Amino acid sequence: MPISINTFQDLSNEIFLEIFDYLSIEDCFNAFYNLNWKIKSALKLAGFSIDLTSISRKTYDEFYKKIVFPNYYRQIRKLKLNNDLTINLLEQFFNDFQLDDFEQLRSITLIKPSYMTLGSFALMVPDLKRLEHISVDSNSYPCNFFESITTNLLSMNACYLPRLEIEDELSFQSNIKYLTVTVEDVTYLLNLLAVFPQLKYLHVSLPSTLDIDDNSGLPIINIIPCKNLQTLKLDVLERSNIDFYEIEYIFLQTSLDNLKSFSYNCTTKSLDHVDVSRWKKILATYLSTIENFHFFVQIPFSSYSFDNIKNVFNHIQTDLGSSFPFSLSIDYLYYIIHTEIYSKTHFDLSCKLLETDSDLNYDPISCESTTKFSKVDSLILNSHSISSFTILPKTIKHLQIHDQDDHVNLNKLLRQCSNQLLSLKIIGLPYDLSPMLKLRQLTIQKVMFKLQMVPKLSFLCPCLELLTIEIDCIQEFKQILSQLQNQSNLKELKFIRVFSRDPKQTWTRWLDENQSSLDNSNTSYEIKDLFLFIWL
Repeated sequence: MPISINTFQDLSNEIFLEIFDYLSIEDCFNAFYNLNWKIKSALKLAGFSIDLTSISRKTYDEFYKKIVFPNYYRQIRKLKLNNDLTINLLEQFFNDFQLDDFEQLRSITLIKPSYMTLGSFALMVPDLKRLEHISVDSNSYPCNFFESITTNLLSMNACYLPRLEIEDELSFQSNIKYLTVTVEDVTYLLNLLAVFPQLKYLHVSLPSTLDIDDNSGLPIINIIPCKNLQTLKLDVLERSNIDFYEIEYIFLQTSLDNLKSFSYNCTTKSLDHVDVSRWKKILATYLSTIENFHFFVQIPFSSYSFDNIKNVFNHIQTDLGSSFPFSLSIDYLYYIIHTEIYSKTHFDLSCKLLETDSDLNYDPISCESTTKFSKVDSLILNSHSISSFTILPKTIKHLQIHDQDDHVNLNKLLRQCSNQLLSLKIIGLPYDLSPMLKLRQLTIQKVMFKLQMVPKLSFLCPCLELLTIEIDCIQEFKQILSQLQNQSNLKELKFIRVFSRDPKQTWTRWLDENQSSLDNSNTSYEIKDLFLFIWL
């Protein structure tokens, strides 16, 4: 029976297109461009997503301007352009090419475009017949820009315009389904809901209050049916001073029968925004259909004592906690009451409660002071917020410690929470630390990582998955990497991030010298500035 031997070029176009989908356009062309006629023909059938948010002017001029855009513009489906990192890249692109020639374009993102470029872009939008998504991050928008991009194209589905502020009632209607925008106040929000009846997803920032003494001054209008709305996100900005009755007014004047997810993000001095009885009424009366409730309220630390906030939190936890688990976190600026156990939004958490006597408990037997935190699971500490007697509670799972002084006994500080920690950021790797058996992420800062630290690391956190370290000699890192991979007990380690302080050698040169050994070890790696990223 004859043996059939297939070569790579014998693969079908469908398989080539699948391969191209997994690669960036630069990788596609570096690997396959001019390889042979069949593969080059497959490139002509591919649909490309192009991200120019972090490229050099040289790459744009030599690769995109000369090869990609002149020859493959009909195949480009997604395009991202950024003025932040490559100065005037947006203007250069619009000078070099006619956007309406990109007939397959489905999505476009413009970051920090000039006012004039944005005006020109708005005029081109009606000619992009397949365009479904527009994302524009700009400090200013031309007059009628919002109307132009939301009404002149039947294919338009989604607009991400976080800085565009609606300051007047809208006199036009739109059928778009996904929208992120800023709306001056709640009356304009209701107007938006009335004239955009097809919305499925709405994310709105509210920067201003209505400045009315009480809710008797709010106009009573016909109930606005929002039959298609499934996700609603409200961000109440700190400068707005919005009263909570304005939020209640939104629900009073709308019908949200099919809403599945509601998010409330607010920074305020008013405890009305965390009034559990009012939220119970809203959830029971207006949001009975929701499956997801995301709540994130920040209250300035200087406005209330910890006891006040703790009482509020306890009421929320008692009355709403069975349906939606809540957590209390403490920021050096804010108290934070939120539904996520560890919010995806990064926020600093500190131990400034040490300044209040009510939060210090004296233990006459061991002569220690212990800081108590109720339901706090995430902290960022510094030397000013830690005393020599501080002991963190068992609830802490995510901890960062900056600028710790000599008086801080890290082992003692972590005595109660070491077995619960999931992520930790510390200075150095003290030898008196207790094992942290659940730790998944560790960052060691300001102390150079050395080969002799590997056994200690292996002993302290055997389940470690992500490690971030600093080194001052790149030449030594090969041995460190080998030890971490092959001679340690870190079987779960998946990712290493290394910051170099070596003044003599670069990561690029080191990779060139160790290319073969890295390839043989089945590791993936990437360089960005002074960082080396390694996936094991």
